[in-house]
Amino acid sequence: MPNITLADKQKAGYNMAMVRFAFIVCMAGTFAAATEVKKPAGPDEKTKIKIVEYMFKTPLDQASPAVVGPFLELDAETLPKGLRAKARAKQLDVRTLFKLHDTKKKGSVIPVLEGCTASSFVKPMKEIPAYQMAGYQEITEDEEKGVMERTLCKEVDLGCHFSLIVFTDPDPKIPRRLFMHGNDPMMTMVAATRAKSKASIGGNGYFGIGGVSCMH
Repeated sequence: MPNITLADKQKAGYNMAMVRFAFIVCMAGTFAAATEVKKPAGPDEKTKIKIVEYMFKTPLDQASPAVVGPFLELDAETLPKGLRAKARAKQLDVRTLFKLHDTKKKGSVIPVLEGCTASSFVKPMKEIPAYQMAGYQEITEDEEKGVMERTLCKEVDLGCHFSLIVFTDPDPKIPRRLFMHGNDPMMTMVAATRAKSKASIGGNGYFGIGGVSCMH
């Protein structure tokens, strides 16, 4: 009978512990795979098309939330080619209107929006057509400056709370372009700036007679 040393016993115990550990890890992985909650599959193509067509023909204030939510979650690139651009533009339009509605609920004094930076509203020039299709209109640097002077809002406020989008090009020599949604209340101030009529700016038809003020 071979002489079993303490070292041999310790080695055997270690090997056995490693076997048990490997078994536990294996079983844990098997259990996790078996109990993993599968995400429900998205709507099929026919359903996607029905959702999109419904949103095209239904005014937003009459649209069912049960359809609006899935519509905003759709990846427009998965739609038939002829619907992609129009669907993406509609998504931009709806998201903008929701954003403006949320801003309106904050009242006439707009606080700084934590966590929002310029990166959220600075886009590449190639996206301009989609935003134009969504109802965005180009404004000038002077018009933006006029809005900021009358509201005490900074550019980041106009982008985070309102609909300002800044389009830039990798070539620094190409000037940036500014756009705001046609339904943005700030567009009334843009119009007044264009008309050079400060007397017409008493309120903006959205927040009331007192107008808007941003806090910093």
